[in-house]
Amino acid sequence: MSEIKTQIKQSNAIIKGIDAIAEKVVVKSGKIKQKAIDKAIKINGTKPAFSAASLVQADIDNNLRAVINDVNQDFTNFVKATSTYLANNYAIKLTAIDLDVISKKNSVIIDSLVANTEVLKSDIQGMLTQNLGAGISEKQLVQELQDLYPAYASNAGTILNTGTGRLFIDINVSKFKKQDFKWYLWAGPDDAITRARPCKHWVWHKFAAKDLATITATRMTLWNCRHSIIPIPEEEIDNYPTGDLKFA
Repeated sequence: MSEIKTQIKQSNAIIKGIDAIAEKVVVKSGKIKQKAIDKAIKINGTKPAFSAASLVQADIDNNLRAVINDVNQDFTNFVKATSTYLANNYAIKLTAIDLDVISKKNSVIIDSLVANTEVLKSDIQGMLTQNLGAGISEKQLVQELQDLYPAYASNAGTILNTGTGRLFIDINVSKFKKQDFKWYLWAGPDDAITRARPCKHWVWHKFAAKDLATITATRMTLWNCRHSIIPIPEEEIDNYPTGDLKFA
């Protein structure tokens, strides 16, 4: 296998790993919401509305802490995989300063997951405070709870996927710029769910080093993107067409 094919394979594996972490967060976040619904139904009519809301919110916090613990472990594994990828393919070592910056960016992702859950908690408090005291039926309660913040779990997955994916690109590009590579490849899948712009136009296309800032900035605007930016060895440059920046 050629050098660049090995690099692409390993980079794609890390991106797929990020996708897998995000999918786990979606599933676990869905369970957080379902447990909140189950708790609210269980205490329906047995507690004052405000107390019921507080109990449900406390359960959400406990369940979210468990998810965050798992995310932190997955993030540690992601950093190890990224460090190995850079060291093995480009002789690049992440410094203590790099790792500190990466840790802080993980904290930002975690804070976003917490903020996403605060929206769910606020919606539940408002709904329970308004409706429990009114003695609504269990069927109506279940429906109204299920209708609250329907995008909660998918948003949690997007926060994790996009935040970690952007961090992967940020780590790589910041290191690649110091290595004086001349050309870069927009690498990754070209399939039915590849977004039309820019990825369909850019995948497997090369870009000169002078355009690195532009394609990196574009990559950072994309949600749930599965593509990475790979330096091209000099002997491989002629194997790829040049990308068009008009799709940025």
